Amino acid sequence: MFDIQLFGRLEVRTRGECLAGDDFGGDRPRHLFALLALRGEASISELAELFRTNKKAIESDLAVLRQHLEPGVTARESVVVTHRNHVALDQDRVRVDAARFDELVAAAAGRPANRAIKPLTAAAFLATRPLLEDVDEPWAAEARAEYRAKLVLASDVTQLK
Repeated sequence: MFDIQLFGRLEVRTRGECLAGDDFGGDRPRHLFALLALRGEASISELAELFRTNKKAIESDLAVLRQHLEPGVTARESVVVTHRNHVALDQDRVRVDAARFDELVAAAAGRPANRAIKPLTAAAFLATRPLLEDVDEPWAAEARAEYRAKLVLASDVTQLK
């Protein structure tokens, strides 16, 4: 299992180790991993455009990422899955804190304030630090703003108690 922390500094806990910073094989492989953890699936073309490079460079970065995440594991067995020019993380093998945050906020939606407090408090606890605080890219800044807005909304609801 890969426990992925997107709130705060990007970290991945797996097999008793914690991967962060340069452990992903460089900035672009680290940013690719963060983006896939956040958004799910993306086409290699979309990634090349977003990272202002070509498809060959993205494919190379994905190979580097796979090797750093799971040394000695083949691409077919990797947590980073490629299918028909689309890339994703194997959802059966990852837990992402931002996805859990979204689940908690969704669980609170439509509930009376007294029943929404627990999931919203848990969501706020997950988001005590900014999303992807160590990624200085426009897509990460947009995601930070989106999650900050979700947190403010969740905080407003908890104030209703």
